Amino acid sequence: MAQRKTKNNRCDVAILVDAENGERNQRGRFVLDRASMEEHVFNALRAHYRNISIVPFGPDIAATLAELKTLKPRMIFNLTEWVDGDRKLDHAIAGLLDIMKFRYTGTGPTGLQICRDKALSTYLAGSVGVDVPCSFTLGPGDRIENRGLAFPLIVKPQFGDGSDEIGKHSLVNTLRELRERVKAIRMRLREPVLCEEFIPGRDIYVGVIGNEPRVLAPTEMVIGSKKAAAPRFATYRLKNDGAYRTKWRVCYRLAELPPRVLRQVRDYGAKAFRVLKLRDYARLDFRLTDEGRLVFIEANPNSDLTPNTLGRNLCFVGVDYDKLIPRIVETAHKRYRSRQR
Repeated sequence: MAQRKTKNNRCDVAILVDAENGERNQRGRFVLDRASMEEHVFNALRAHYRNISIVPFGPDIAATLAELKTLKPRMIFNLTEWVDGDRKLDHAIAGLLDIMKFRYTGTGPTGLQICRDKALSTYLAGSVGVDVPCSFTLGPGDRIENRGLAFPLIVKPQFGDGSDEIGKHSLVNTLRELRERVKAIRMRLREPVLCEEFIPGRDIYVGVIGNEPRVLAPTEMVIGSKKAAAPRFATYRLKNDGAYRTKWRVCYRLAELPPRVLRQVRDYGAKAFRVLKLRDYARLDFRLTDEGRLVFIEANPNSDLTPNTLGRNLCFVGVDYDKLIPRIVETAHKRYRSRQR
């Protein structure tokens, strides 16, 4: 894969990626894995910008920063997710870019840390009038008990990434199941656990773009199978195992919602985006009950930008993918320019 550069021109966009998502060829050029999200982003950008470079963020952080300093990119498209495999340090990369005075796309270190903490992010969303689940946390040394919520509960790591550690056993119906699940998470992660009111209903995903912000049309995950063993919510396996989705006839589609709920989606989406310190683009996850209660579950800053993450043309509804990626760059440019006024 060629990295488009002209000797006398400054780099327009440097795509910063995790080093595991490609390798250097014999010429020393970093080549992205084929059909990866990173390659899709690269292809979308090179149709709009003349000079593009790919920079891997690896264990040698000083070398990465030195390469960026040499390139002096007008904008960095930040696609990193971890430092040496640790997803909890994604905010540290954004912090380094801030220290080095680089301009980059996506949420900054504060927003990344807020969204990493599922308890804090729902608390903040609730503080601005967004409906959120009731919940409590159990620290590593806390006695495992139900602190006053009705079963069933969803049990998950407080600082988990996406659906990590979320499976069918995450839904607990008794105190015994709660204790078993918390112990299982503690054995693997040794970190606080979030115990959250289970919201039965439809899984609704909402893309947000821009810093005004613009809340896009919602997408819905549909589990076609009505068998008793069918999943009731989005687990890690459901999100990452294509055969499993086929088994339970899982698909994504535009959500058909009444006008009142659509207005609430836009209202909640904008409020959550702002209070969680999100920037440029994000995806917000909600659940909608049969009674019409819309509940915010979590935010995904710097969310997956694979073109068909949620089905064809459903990544960010209403924005063509080839325009979405450069639009994120221009949105970030606009954000930095507004700071200078």
